[in-house]
Amino acid sequence: MRNVVILALCLAFGFGRYAYSSATTIGALVTVAGAPSNQLYGYGLVVGLPGTGDQTTEVPYTQQSILNLLRNMGISLPNVNSMQPNNVASVMITAEIPAFSHAGQHLDVTVSAVGNATSLAGGVLLPTPLHGGNGQVYAQAQGPLLVSGFAVSAGGSTSSTNVPTVGSLPSGAIISNTIPASFEAGGASQLLLNSPDYQTAQQIADCINAAYGADTASAVSPGEVDLQNSGTSPVRFIAGILALPIIPADQAPTIIVDAQSGTIVMNAGVTLGPAVVSHGDLTVSIQTYNSASQPGPLSNGTTVGVQNTVSSAKQGKASVINLPRATTLADVARALNAVGASPSDLVAIVEALKQAGAINGVVKVI
Repeated sequence: MRNVVILALCLAFGFGRYAYSSATTIGALVTVAGAPSNQLYGYGLVVGLPGTGDQTTEVPYTQQSILNLLRNMGISLPNVNSMQPNNVASVMITAEIPAFSHAGQHLDVTVSAVGNATSLAGGVLLPTPLHGGNGQVYAQAQGPLLVSGFAVSAGGSTSSTNVPTVGSLPSGAIISNTIPASFEAGGASQLLLNSPDYQTAQQIADCINAAYGADTASAVSPGEVDLQNSGTSPVRFIAGILALPIIPADQAPTIIVDAQSGTIVMNAGVTLGPAVVSHGDLTVSIQTYNSASQPGPLSNGTTVGVQNTVSSAKQGKASVINLPRATTLADVARALNAVGASPSDLVAIVEALKQAGAINGVVKVI
């Protein structure tokens, strides 16, 4: 019965004002302070490649890495200039170590070529230490790579699928040192909002106080909610709070524009006012034809190459389209589809509509 009452109290803060939001949990909106994830990196060698490794004459650090590896094993080469293997590649290894990870646990790692290797498929990563931002070693990675892409070449022609110079090692690293983490000191904890917002922070604090009593939580900023635990096990206390259901505040109308790929993403708050759009196209073509000028008979002249260039421009007929008011996301999509523009042109149209005040939303270009 108590869980039903808590659910009703928490959801009550969201109904009416945020009727179009969907229920979630506090844990999906926040991160517990004092226990961040950490990024690791390292430099190593991938061996066993089928002739797709670095060209050591052009990538000197690969050759130097091989020499250092052999020297550490007690092997010295009198003439290093003759060493030109093509089955070895220099790589960078990256990984993310989650909070509260301990020594002996495994991590997934990503391996990326840093030389001129054409593919890492079939290679094996040699033992490589992974460092944190402070320079200390926290894990070691090794093992055969999984590469989803491939590349083939013959006769000067090359064909590739996906990215063959990036591979992965699932559970390929073992943590050697535990990174200290502390999420509670003296009974106090902090929740950091993944997307800082005044209304959401206060809503989280109200929901926690409704479930655990007044003064348990206080929103000190749009990005932080402070907690005060009174006698409960810290793990049980945090677990219970993160599991509380809540309906978050609606996000501000936002339009994400990827200008390189022509991708546009909008959330449900975007609306469109009445507007008129004129859309046309301009095509410029420049073609070059190579020919040769032959000298006349018995003129002792020489043949001279001639480059002929032809330029042309074509402008398509512009179409004027009346965009009606659109109050839902489906209406906005239907109105923009009526323009019939290419993805790159549609990006420019959305930005122009924003400048004209006809589209409601914050435009973020990535």
